[in-house]
Amino acid sequence: MIRQGVGAIREMYGLTRGLGNLRVMLGSGLLGMAASGLLNPVMPLYLRERGLGFQEIGALYTAGALLPIFVQPVLGALSDRHGRKPFVVGLSLVTSLMVPAVALVDDPQPLAVVMILKMLLSRSAAPVSNAMVADFAPSRQRATLFALLDATSNLVFVAALFASSAVIRALSVAGTFFLAGGLFLAGSLLLLGLDEPARPPRAEAVRGRAGEGWGLVFRGLLSTFTYVKDRPGAAALFLWQFFFTFALALFPTYLPLYAVELGAPREAVGPLVAASWLTYAFAQPFGGRLSDRLSRRVGLIVPGLAGMAVMAAVLGASGWLPDGAALLTLVVAWVLLAIPDGLHRSSASALVVEQSPAPSERGRFMGALGACGALASVLAPVTYGFTAQAAGIGCTFLLSSVSLVLALGCVSRVREVSSHAPPEPAPVAALTPTSEPG
Repeated sequence: MIRQGVGAIREMYGLTRGLGNLRVMLGSGLLGMAASGLLNPVMPLYLRERGLGFQEIGALYTAGALLPIFVQPVLGALSDRHGRKPFVVGLSLVTSLMVPAVALVDDPQPLAVVMILKMLLSRSAAPVSNAMVADFAPSRQRATLFALLDATSNLVFVAALFASSAVIRALSVAGTFFLAGGLFLAGSLLLLGLDEPARPPRAEAVRGRAGEGWGLVFRGLLSTFTYVKDRPGAAALFLWQFFFTFALALFPTYLPLYAVELGAPREAVGPLVAASWLTYAFAQPFGGRLSDRLSRRVGLIVPGLAGMAVMAAVLGASGWLPDGAALLTLVVAWVLLAIPDGLHRSSASALVVEQSPAPSERGRFMGALGACGALASVLAPVTYGFTAQAAGIGCTFLLSSVSLVLALGCVSRVREVSSHAPPEPAPVAALTPTSEPG
């Protein structure tokens, strides 16, 4: 695994010769993924130990996903006017400082407030970062670069997952929070090295006019409806984002519970989850290279979503098999699901970049897209919880499979431009791995 990660980093280093922003974002992203891997196993247990019940934890994560629905389009629109770097660096720095703050708060209510603010800041920064990617993403080998970066980040995340137990034993839970906060802070400081070119003034901008800022905020809030009305195919892209996010929201919570229900020892759940992450990371570079050779990205995205839908359905049906066969089927289907996911994900990232509009409104577009994903993150826990309570955990996977089929139908309707179209002139390239502290 380490050898694969080092090899991917070397390959990206060669592909990004002369592209300084890409290397800055790579270094920052790897530090963030290492910190996320350290915190991932301990965060739910830490919240429980501080007196938060299951319903309170669910409400906390719902609030952390609900607020970005409104904040993401606004920040995206503001970044169109004032530049991406101040928002990317500022939000990253503030979020990194809030990670150790979680370890310093013992009372449940203040802790919940800190967690909500941390999730709000980190998730709301995503559209601005994605807009920066679209501003400078190279046209040649775009999906290959996305795949290599995502694969390397996932390998670092898995390595941190395996190391987390030893780190917690050596430093304690509080010490692990401080270490993760230090890694996030170092990654944020690296972002100061980003080189964002000056933006030409917008023709409609009238500096100093009363109410201009509020007008920009209002336009950001209405972004999703505006794009659906004015841009052919935007509705299909937004609905694909919603259904795909809705489908993926099931697995982090319910896959471990389902595995234990079917007879897996609790200590085996971590390696089971890690096996799928590793499969996903190893599949990504192949998918990226294949996508760059195809004339249409959708030609790889549709089969990828279809494969995921089939494996999710198999996961749901495994609960009706005899005891021994049920667990074996779950393990095989869970690992195999990572293959179509890894093969198509970089194509999806490249498709979003190629569908995004000109830089003058790109942040607002990414914010509208992010709001659709945030809405799915709010609705999914409630829907899956009701389904699991009423019909059993297996039926939640069948519902996820249906959502993947709906995502497939939506993305197949996207009007795709040629992936080999000449890029807009840009002096440097930037790429942002998505990672959320904790």
